[in-house]
Amino acid sequence: MFNSIRITITIPTLISLLSLLSFTLAFDKDGELYYLKAIKQLNDLTIPPIEPIYNLDNIEGSLYIPQFDNTINKYIQNGYQTNQSPPSELIDSIIPLLEKSAECNNVNAIVTLADLYFFGNYSLPTNYTKAIDLYHKATSISSNGHAYFILGLVYSTGLFGYTKIDQNKANLYYQFGMQNGDINSLLVLAYRYNKGIAVPHNCETALNYYVRLAEMGYKWLQTHDRDIDYNIRISDFNGGLYGEKMSETPNSIEIQSKVYTNLIDQFEEHKLNADDHEYVNLYYTALEYYKGDYFIPKNLTKALEIFQECVDLGELTYGFNNYANIDTIDQVFLSSCQAKLGRMYLKGLGTTKNITKAYELYQRSFKVQRTADALNDLGQIAEKGLVGPANITKAAEYYGAAFRKKSAEGGKNLAKLMYEMSGGQNSTTAKDMFTHMKEAVYLGNTEALYHFGNYLQMGVNLFAEPDKKYTCPSIIQYYQIFIERLSEVFAPHLKFAFNQLIQGDFNGALIGYSIAAEQGFEAAQISAAYLLYQLQPLISQYKNHKTFTKDRVDVAIRYLDRASRQGNVDATILLGDIYSGSDSVIPISPDYDKAFNYYRIASDRHSSHGSYKLAQMYEYGIGPVNNSIDYFMAKRYYDSSLQYKEQSDIEAKLMSKSLTYSKAHINLALLRLRLKYLFNKKAFKESSTGESGGWFHAFRNVKSNSATNLKESVSKADAHHEGTTYVNDDGVENYVEDYDIGDYLVICLTFIFFVAFFVQNLIRQIRRIRMRNNNNNQNNQVEGQNGENENGENNEGEGARVGLDGFHFRRGNFEFHFFAI
Repeated sequence: MFNSIRITITIPTLISLLSLLSFTLAFDKDGELYYLKAIKQLNDLTIPPIEPIYNLDNIEGSLYIPQFDNTINKYIQNGYQTNQSPPSELIDSIIPLLEKSAECNNVNAIVTLADLYFFGNYSLPTNYTKAIDLYHKATSISSNGHAYFILGLVYSTGLFGYTKIDQNKANLYYQFGMQNGDINSLLVLAYRYNKGIAVPHNCETALNYYVRLAEMGYKWLQTHDRDIDYNIRISDFNGGLYGEKMSETPNSIEIQSKVYTNLIDQFEEHKLNADDHEYVNLYYTALEYYKGDYFIPKNLTKALEIFQECVDLGELTYGFNNYANIDTIDQVFLSSCQAKLGRMYLKGLGTTKNITKAYELYQRSFKVQRTADALNDLGQIAEKGLVGPANITKAAEYYGAAFRKKSAEGGKNLAKLMYEMSGGQNSTTAKDMFTHMKEAVYLGNTEALYHFGNYLQMGVNLFAEPDKKYTCPSIIQYYQIFIERLSEVFAPHLKFAFNQLIQGDFNGALIGYSIAAEQGFEAAQISAAYLLYQLQPLISQYKNHKTFTKDRVDVAIRYLDRASRQGNVDATILLGDIYSGSDSVIPISPDYDKAFNYYRIASDRHSSHGSYKLAQMYEYGIGPVNNSIDYFMAKRYYDSSLQYKEQSDIEAKLMSKSLTYSKAHINLALLRLRLKYLFNKKAFKESSTGESGGWFHAFRNVKSNSATNLKESVSKADAHHEGTTYVNDDGVENYVEDYDIGDYLVICLTFIFFVAFFVQNLIRQIRRIRMRNNNNNQNNQVEGQNGENENGENNEGEGARVGLDGFHFRRGNFEFHFFAI
């Protein structure tokens, strides 16, 4: 039934096929040789250190993003491009070798060459067109996860105006990147499915992706210590998006070296000479090298030496007496030095591991003071049997003692030990285990976030909090924060971006921050937005105001909106300012509805700044429906602004932070509003109850429920903005809480009284000065120098002085100051 098919291959054809195969193999071999040679030269390349334009001493309060020149796609600073010349070896040898390898279709060479042009590594000028073409070529030859990811980034950002944004293409490339093992792509898709960005919202898919990432992070954390976290908002170097005084989002930057210096300075302020307590200086200096910061690299060897010096000094001073009668301050810092040195030997940080020496240091530390660090590490030694047989009971005792000292690590270790002992099946154990891990999370332990997320997925929370339901988004939040804290694992491009920033390569910094921004890092979203658009100060040392293209501002708005959705209130207010048209430099048409909504969101988050802006929109009729003025709602939100400001001031005092801006502008707005009511009687509306809304009415209702007032103001705002009729609880439509006319009568009478009092005093003082001068002239002629001195003293006691701050009139025990404004 079937016809047989005979394929005949002649000997010449076979020879041709074999020749083609051998040529292909030789072709591939040549490409690999070129690539390996180029990589070796690249690794051996000596690059002269680039002097950063920003350092520890000049970056705070002085970070300036220069004008971006759209014609050459470069930031221009002082008339010069910020990029320096690339090394000659790169141009003359390495790139030609990579190009030869690329001609042989070596994918690794193609991607490496594309990265050089895309990121501008080694000060090579960026060439996005060439880089994109090379990434496309690499993916056409073989599946390469990194190339797919970069193409996804290109189409999701449009490279800030360089090419057209295409989110469908971006999602496709991100999907291909994830399927080919690219972690960056996986992180982007996890964030997108979680927030529904250019894809349908799917929390379960997002949770699955975040769990996969968190497991990678947890495995890394078991063998590594956390490094410097570069997940910061670069705007915080200037105090935040609105500067140090007005910004309400907590600062993300903590420069450890300055923190330790300030702590030492506090000893001087409290009359405690740090030089008399050498352990203080030694401990903080060692800690500076132990942790490092953005400008001082970590140096574990140096830290080990200084901790050892601190321990040796303690042994010399107090060891002979078995650490008895030790000074209280020395006790705290000497025990801390001993515990830190013990941990370095326990984990092999800056030295080889020496468990026995670490154990001896912990025991010595106990003679001085039992620290949480020492207790935790001794718990590890007992649990794992590092010195003698394992002792789970003893380990639990150590962890419990550390936890009672408010140690987050102690709580985490105790919860983990309880789980290993019971499997989380016993209800009592599960309850305690969950409670300890939750406390460790809120005390700031990073690893605890991972375990707590796992507990929620396993349902352990039902034993401790049966009535509380944790939703899918809330579970994701714990994994997301865990991943963001391991930025050295999941976002090494943040360190790259920061280094490019301080060296003046703002293009490279923007690329690095935009990658993390696409992956959902809120701080990076602010940093990328800040590089694309900055508020212009009213007074600046730079003569020319910057201009911004619409494409770049659009991307900045997108990042600000994403940061706003993650709780950044300053980003929310800035979006309101952008859409309100307050910055005429940017090419964005005002949209008062959007501005109103952003200010409303900020106010709902208890933002004084946002409430003030919202009140202004009500006061001037900008944003609400039909642009109608509503003084009632304006007063409500000015009052809220004042209340939130007072709350933030109290919190700042409790945390020993400096206070921000004053409340004068809010009080002035409230006074202005009252005067507008006084001279605009049409704004008054009588309520059906016949009660006024003035001061007497307020006193009668001083015990009213604040929640009711909040509900009323929110309902009124919704109705006003949506153009519907507001009905209060009594069924009265368009109810408005009026001011009492008596309020304004009191204000006017008070103002008239003080004006009359001031004028009267001014006239009397002038008369006295004239009379006294006449008397002085007569006395001087009769009494001479002595009388002159006496009159001079009297003049000082009862006369007038004129200074830079105004007039000062004195008479007896009464003094009246009038300050010129």
